[in-house]
Amino acid sequence: MLYDTFVVAKRPLKIRGLFLQMIATITIWATLPAVICIHCVIWLYQEIYFSIYEIPKAHFRDFCIIDRHKLRKLNFFQKCGCVYCGYANGVAAWIKVVGNRTEVYSCAIKHSVHKEG
Repeated sequence: MLYDTFVVAKRPLKIRGLFLQMIATITIWATLPAVICIHCVIWLYQEIYFSIYEIPKAHFRDFCIIDRHKLRKLNFFQKCGCVYCGYANGVAAWIKVVGNRTEVYSCAIKHSVHKEG
């Protein structure tokens, strides 16, 4: 299985650090319209395609977990990032499941090699 390895430095925020966090938060949230658009397209696809072929639907609520913003140790900008990441990672996981179900129920040719991920 593949793992991302990175180290998060725990340093006190200075004024410059807080400003950079604000810029990073704005940058992250700038991609939100694209994520919402993808969410809507996949929802519409699932409603139409899965209904026609009677494929069991994947419920988005099972993949989206937004709870880390409740942690007291985070500042406002970090909480905003946590809300975004919870939603965006939920959308990504949901898309993967919708794609997998489409393949399982619709694809006549199965892959001969199985890859993790």
